[in-house]
Formats: sequence, structure tokens, C-alpha cells
Amino acid sequence: MTYSLYLAHINDTHSHFEATPLTVKLPLTLSQERTITVECGGYPMIASALKQQRNTARQQGIPHLFLHAGDSFQGSLYFSCFKGAANANLLNQLMPDAMTIGNHEFDLGNTPLSKFIKNARFPLLAGNMDLSKEDPTKPYPLAAHSNLHYYDKKQDIAQYILKPLGDKQLAIVGITLDMMEKIGCPDHDCHFLNAIDITRKTITYLNNVGINHIIILSHLGYQGDVELAQAVPGISMIVGGHSHTITADFSDIGLESTQQSQHWIGDTLVVQAGKHAETIGLSYIEFNEHGKVVLQEGGIKLLVPNDCLKTPHNSWLSNSDITQCLKYLQASKLCELHPPCDTLLNVISSSYRPAIDKMRSNIVTTLSQDYLHVRVPNEALPNGSQIAPFVAESFFHCATKHIKTDFALHNAGGVRVSLNQGKLTQADICGRLLPFEIQLVSYQVSGHDLKQALEGAINNATNNSVIGTGDGSYPYCFNLKFVYQATNELGCRIKSLQVKRNNLWCEVVDDVMYSGVSSAYTIAGKEGYDALLNSTNLCDLPYSMSDAFIIFLKGNNMSRLRA
Repeated sequence: MTYSLYLAHINDTHSHFEATPLTVKLPLTLSQERTITVECGGYPMIASALKQQRNTARQQGIPHLFLHAGDSFQGSLYFSCFKGAANANLLNQLMPDAMTIGNHEFDLGNTPLSKFIKNARFPLLAGNMDLSKEDPTKPYPLAAHSNLHYYDKKQDIAQYILKPLGDKQLAIVGITLDMMEKIGCPDHDCHFLNAIDITRKTITYLNNVGINHIIILSHLGYQGDVELAQAVPGISMIVGGHSHTITADFSDIGLESTQQSQHWIGDTLVVQAGKHAETIGLSYIEFNEHGKVVLQEGGIKLLVPNDCLKTPHNSWLSNSDITQCLKYLQASKLCELHPPCDTLLNVISSSYRPAIDKMRSNIVTTLSQDYLHVRVPNEALPNGSQIAPFVAESFFHCATKHIKTDFALHNAGGVRVSLNQGKLTQADICGRLLPFEIQLVSYQVSGHDLKQALEGAINNATNNSVIGTGDGSYPYCFNLKFVYQATNELGCRIKSLQVKRNNLWCEVVDDVMYSGVSSAYTIAGKEGYDALLNSTNLCDLPYSMSDAFIIFLKGNNMSRLRA
């Protein structure tokens, strides 16, 4: 006997509620190729694809599931402006059956996530998130929400949800990154347990109570999903996120993506649907009575509006080209063509886009030249980024309004782009330059730990004696200057470190405490900044990174950029 299911899934949507322009190459014939720009995806397109699949499932009397594998937060001006409120409202209208919590849901700490969960009319899953030590008296605890399914300490398993599947039950278990403290900013009373251990214990428990049809809704990344499937038998499917992987081959249309054609890891089917709401997984699944997937039809689809060629991007196409391109897209197994949902289009345009348009029209300053951003100094830019030091200075400028501050420290990866000559808008800053809405934190740190943090960040960025996580950790400062000697012994590479106090440069002393300001991400000890975990007197400041930079610019404190 087999058990049928229609499954839709998305992941890493990152507040991309509107369509994203993608360049695709259509091989119309053996000798003819057309390169076109298509406005793909967005929540109105997801809504249309879901409506069609749900109708099909209803007509056939087959269960339907719609799952989100995490990272709804961050990524666009909609998050910068609404801090998750728009995400909850629009996801409610898509009606997911469950969503796993991703790392970017924790970028601003637990408070925005708690508000999001309260507003969500669907289950949130993080079965390896341990809230047993959470302070229940804080303003926005997570454990208080009945729709949040986290670690069950009493039974030592993940909480899960059940869905009917014929005469069986289908369990959905959410598992997120167990190294969350390294890449996210969860509150200090929110902990994460080993993903493989908790999954194994939960699978064993479910099997013991007669449940063998099990979907792991994962935010571990594709490689993490592979390792999970290899380590834990008995998983029917893993629906994943985090690595922006597409478990399909889109090379035929020249779509640049992290593609992975290997869907099966042993007896476990692994799927992931890309990023930014551009694509969606739409599958028909059959399980045997023991929970193994024995058939998958469909897969990952590029969401294409049926009037995709009626845009200025493609105005050069002839009528014949348009006919051939549409014919190709309609026939392609890689694409799903629909008109976008009018209801969601109207909600976005009336409730949210006016604020975004205002940000786009708000000119903060005008730059007289280009300012380049590189993460690590190079031959062309021996002093490194031309813009990151100003970002650090803006942190310092805002922090000093509230507390005595000696220096500001920021990681290179927190600044995303170079700045071009001309008008600089609020949208440019919040959406491109500093798109991660992360709070500023003031703190006190010893001279010794400050040196170790700087060295750790540079070691991480340059893979010097460590296997680093990327060059985004490279430090940029205001009121600090240092010399890093790469050939010195580990722990002794900051040869000189000076801080500016009372307008004089002074050597930093190991056992003296200094007052700093950084993003919550950096102060949480991410990517080589481990020594900052020893900091004391941490205080959240009422600014995000982009807030501070805009205030700094509007206060005419960056006049040398416009000189």
C-alpha cells in the first residue's frame, strides 16, 4: 500500500515579497538562444502556485503540505522597515503548515522573533532549541507561545506536529543549526543542542509509538542535511534550507545557483528550493507503509509570471521572439507559469510599499566620488575598505550620545557594497550597504581581550593558523589603530594596539578596561571575535547599524565624503 502527498516548500525567502529580476538563457533551437530578463517569484507568485496545487490535491482527495525551511527574516527593505511584522502577515496569507526557525530569525535577538511567533497563525519548529533556562519574566520569552515547538527536555526529544496520511500519521520535526550561537544572535538563555543527536532520539521515539512517516524540516544547509541523512536512519524526507541550494539542474536555462542534483541519501529524499522566493518546490510524493519515499514527481520550479515578457527589460524582443520564448517557458519542466495573486499584490502595494517608496525617495546625502569596499586590504586598497571605517565611526558617534565610549569595532562582512558617486538614499543604506538590521551594543573589554579579538578576527579572515569562516570577519575600527604581524606566534600577532583618548593616542594596556561599541553580531563572538565574549556591562543601544549611519550622515558628520 502507498500513501500519497502533495508537497510545496520554500526556504531562505529573506523578505523578498516582490519579484526578483533574473537573467535566463532560453535555448529555443539548436542554433538559436535568447537571453531575457524575467521578474521571478515573490509571494504573490507563491500564492498562485500554492492555490493550483492545493486545488489539485483537494480534487484528488490527497493531503497537501506547505512547508517553509527557515530564514524568512532579513534581506530586503521590507524587513529593514517592518522588522518582521510584514513577514508574519504575508506568511499567514500563504498559510504554511509549519516553518522551521532559521539563523537570521535571531539576528536581532529573541524579541523580534517572539513578536513574529505571536503574530504567526501557523506552527514554528526548532526541536533542538533548548528553552529550559529561559527567563520567563523577560518581556518577550519564546517558550510562552503555544505555536512554538522546541526541545522537550522531559522526554529528551524534539517536539513535533502530526498530520493525517491515510490511515497513518505523518510527523514533521523541525531541526535548526546547532551552532546558532556562532552565526546568529540568540539571547543568552536560549541554547541549541546537537542536531544529529536530537533527531536520532526523536526518530527512535516516533518509531516506538508507531510513526514511521517522518519529514525533517531542516535549517542545516544541504551538507548538513546529507550528514543528518547518513547518520540517522528512518527519515522519510528532509526538506531543507540555509545553503540556498536548488535540488535541481537549471543549467539548461543558464540560471546561476547552488545546484545539487543528488536528491537521495540512502533511503532519505533530500530537497531544498533555492532562495529569495524565486523558486518553489512542488512535488507529488508516494510513501510505502514503512515510511520510505518510493516516488517523487515534480520538483523545484522557477516561478514565472505569465506576462513575464511584457517588461521594459525585454522591449527589444520581436513578436516572433516573444511567441517562441513563451512557448519554451510553458513547456519547460523547470518553470511554473501563473498570474500573480491579486490579493497579495494589493496587500503589499497598499500596506507596505508606500513606506519602501518613501525610503527610496529619502536622499540622505550626496557623494562627490565613489567609495570602494573590500573586506581585506589588498594591493589596490592597502588600507582596505574606504567605507567601513565611516560605518564604525557612525557607531561611535551614536554610542557617545548615551555612554562614554573609547572605540568602535565592526566586521567587514557587515558592510555589503561600495558606494557610488551621487545621491545616497535611505533605501541604498538600509537595503544595500547595511541590509542586516542588527542592533548596536556597548560594552567594556580588557585590553588583553581586545587584542585577542582583533587577532582572532584577522586570523579567521586570512586562514592564518585556523580554518576561517570567510574574510567578512576582518576588523575595521574608529579610535583604534593596530599592527598585525602574521608571522608571530598564535596569540601574539597584535604587535601594537593604540586607542585615542582625550585626543591622544595611547598604548592599550592588557589589564585596563576599555569601552567599545559594536554590532550585536560581533559582540556575540562570531567568526574569530571569541574574546569579546569576556566583555562586561553589555548594554543594547537604541540603534541598528543602518540607523546609526543615517543619523551620522544627517548630522553632517561625514562632510569630508561630500567635500
